[in-house]
Amino acid sequence: MNHKTKAAALLAAGLLGTNLAQASLMADGPGLVYDNVANVTWSSNGNLFGSMYATDHNLINQIIAAVPTVHDTPNGFDNAGPGNYNLSAGDFINGTGAMDWWGAMAWVKYLDSTNYLGHSTWMLPTTYDQTCAGFNCTNSMLGELFYTGLGGSAGQSITTTHNTSYGLFTNIQNSVYWSGTEYTSIPNGAWYFSTYSGSQSAGNKISNYYYSWAVLPGNAAAHVPEPASVGLLGIGLLGLMAGLRRHRRFG
Repeated sequence: MNHKTKAAALLAAGLLGTNLAQASLMADGPGLVYDNVANVTWSSNGNLFGSMYATDHNLINQIIAAVPTVHDTPNGFDNAGPGNYNLSAGDFINGTGAMDWWGAMAWVKYLDSTNYLGHSTWMLPTTYDQTCAGFNCTNSMLGELFYTGLGGSAGQSITTTHNTSYGLFTNIQNSVYWSGTEYTSIPNGAWYFSTYSGSQSAGNKISNYYYSWAVLPGNAAAHVPEPASVGLLGIGLLGLMAGLRRHRRFG
């Protein structure tokens, strides 16, 4: 391969690499969206539980049967001894997708038990730093998704203010989503993120009913390059092919 051919190959690789480095959210297989900033894979359905319940009204009973007890750090709401909570139908609100924290934790474990979309590492998004409350908190998975991935603005709903990546998702709720991170200073609480305002705070595990957004750690499936990436790669490959033709003709 001569120096022109090598240059064309390097150009193609470089252009593709640059485009992917700048990307934040990309489709990552059916029902999945990969976030290469937080390095997590989201369910593309922002109210997956609600959609599942709409097609199977026995879902709550199935969850309780599969995950009868949820384990956490000991707190006042543990009804089955320190660090253990026995699930009941009262942890869910039928038909809406909203649930208390215990129901949310059980639901993602149920997704694991059924190997949903071929994966068994489903979880609720986490909050990395518990010192940030209020607006512009990007130190959580949901905060990064809201502000960086979807281009949300403080004090505004993500359903009205967002970038083009918003179209990768369905059923994003103009509401509040649970985090899987407990609130260390108040054992009965857990962190949440509001998609109607971009704020982060903590809610009562058993008396608050919020939505849940399932997420997988890392890149769950080999993502397909975005159309812009494919176009740039095509330009580079054309240059590579032209270089090879010249090499064969004059080499």
